[in-house]
Amino acid sequence: MDSKLDKIYALCDVNSFYVSCERMFRPDLAKVPVVVLSNNDGCAIAMSDEAKALGIGMGAPYFKVKNIIKANNVVTFSSNYGLYGDISNRFNQVLKQFCDQVAPYSVDESFLCFEGFRENLTEHCLSIKDELYRTLSLPVCIGLAPTKTLAKVANHYAKKHKQSTNGIIDLCCPQQRQWVLKQIPVRKIWGIGSQLAKKLTYQGIHTAWDLHNADFKVLQRMFSVNMERMVLELRGQACLSFEDAPQPKKSILNSRSFGQQITAYNDLKEALSYHATRCCEKLRNQNSMASSISLFLYAKINSNDHHYNHHPQVTVRFPEATDDTGLLVQAVEKGLKKIYQKGTVYKKAGVMLNGIKDKQGHQSDLFTSLPQRPELMQSLDSINARFGKDVAKFASLGFHKNWAMRANSFSAHYTSRWQDILQIST
Repeated sequence: MDSKLDKIYALCDVNSFYVSCERMFRPDLAKVPVVVLSNNDGCAIAMSDEAKALGIGMGAPYFKVKNIIKANNVVTFSSNYGLYGDISNRFNQVLKQFCDQVAPYSVDESFLCFEGFRENLTEHCLSIKDELYRTLSLPVCIGLAPTKTLAKVANHYAKKHKQSTNGIIDLCCPQQRQWVLKQIPVRKIWGIGSQLAKKLTYQGIHTAWDLHNADFKVLQRMFSVNMERMVLELRGQACLSFEDAPQPKKSILNSRSFGQQITAYNDLKEALSYHATRCCEKLRNQNSMASSISLFLYAKINSNDHHYNHHPQVTVRFPEATDDTGLLVQAVEKGLKKIYQKGTVYKKAGVMLNGIKDKQGHQSDLFTSLPQRPELMQSLDSINARFGKDVAKFASLGFHKNWAMRANSFSAHYTSRWQDILQIST
């Protein structure tokens, strides 16, 4: 069969996505070292090539690289997730102009499936790359292969060798595939973590090519059926369908450290209500309902203590599963009253939803039914999706946000807030 008629997978990944989003509206930073920091400006989570060349590594605590940043005039940004999410949506809209099957995998990468495609795919992907840079100023690398795992490998190699590959590599050719797999450490394969990589190394498997040649039946008995599928995928046999979607989460967690120490009850209630709201949005997004909500705090009883060793927590169960934000916010207040201690210093708060069930087919209890409001929740989600997060919200979320994360270098919401839209003088 003509290989051009087979399914070919591509993985399109934006280079240093958070940095690229910030540079999109700051062309003066094109060749300047840039770092994007994590929540509370704690660690470096995205670096430009210029920043990496200075020795700033992924996850490096800010206080450890502070001197490097100051000495080299590195520009730092606090994470602007609203901006990044909007640019991610635009990124996928451009991809859909070139392929009718696009499956976002994360905020900065998406799988594409080309089926029955008769054109030169490398040239087609070059057009995608050029269009993304022309319309969104996003630099990308693309890996082509007969399986999703190989497409991940191809993308990894293309990113490591952007100059020689022009950011695009095709592993459909067996000879090319063999050469590349020999260059990739086994720990870099999609789905293999550090612990699993160590176990494979003990078996004499050091590279992706070693895993390619391994006896998958033996590995399946030693590890799992997923390892067998991984070996077959490396050999070019597709085991992961393009439609494979992540399973609904069995628990949903949202937590953050505060930008400053908190002692007031109302500040804690606002923070926990915020986390409950975010969890509820994720819950409805996967069409599920939760049976209980757990609250937890990080605190120290004595303000002179150096560590937050006090971790109060409480679980509130519902008479029946729900996805109503209002009911979860009420549960937050009920639970917080049980664990809050006046005068205690709090540094972090979080919420976890448990007992998650599929909403489809859910039948309310005739005698203990909760006042569910699906139409209100749908309207709330629609308004916030169109006009921005928390444009419409419950009053329990408050307005002062004394608990908010530290963000000293926050960029503007260029695409989602009217007052931040760039103005061009003529």
